[in-house]
Amino acid sequence: MSEKDDNELVYEVIRGSISSFEVLIDRYQKTIFNMVLKMVGDVETAKDITQDVFVKVFEKMGSFNFKYRFFSWIYRIALNQTLNYLKSNPRKEELKKAEALPADENGEQRTERGSLLLHQGLRELPADYRVLLLLKYFCSMSYEEISETMEIPVKKVRSRLFMAREQLNRVMVAKGFFDND
Repeated sequence: MSEKDDNELVYEVIRGSISSFEVLIDRYQKTIFNMVLKMVGDVETAKDITQDVFVKVFEKMGSFNFKYRFFSWIYRIALNQTLNYLKSNPRKEELKKAEALPADENGEQRTERGSLLLHQGLRELPADYRVLLLLKYFCSMSYEEISETMEIPVKKVRSRLFMAREQLNRVMVAKGFFDND
């Protein structure tokens, strides 16, 4: 028996199949959680938002438009939930873990420091830029998939990604990310 595609599962969920919804959760939960985590920077908050996303997906399943891809629809819900959270919860002061690492770093500590600086840099970007970078580089979406998910033309995706990369570069330079290389 072949694996069912998303649209088949959605149709079954609309018809009352909880087990089909569980398959969709298994298929997308990790990806949604990782995307949310990269945006909010806190594991417990990311878990809560991810749970809220799947509750909302279940509630709105009947309004799913089959002419679109399910993953674009669920990512859009996840983005909206996360952006709503970020708007209603001002950024808390982060610990300066990256700066706490010793100056004489071995390769592993350098990688950890770089990762921390990158995540801090991403969180300093406006949410719309952060979302685009996460979708492109962490979720490996094509320009067309991002366009569908964000509901903006591909040309805007390309230009906004360019501006987002430029802004992230400026933030990373200011944080000293490119020093010691």
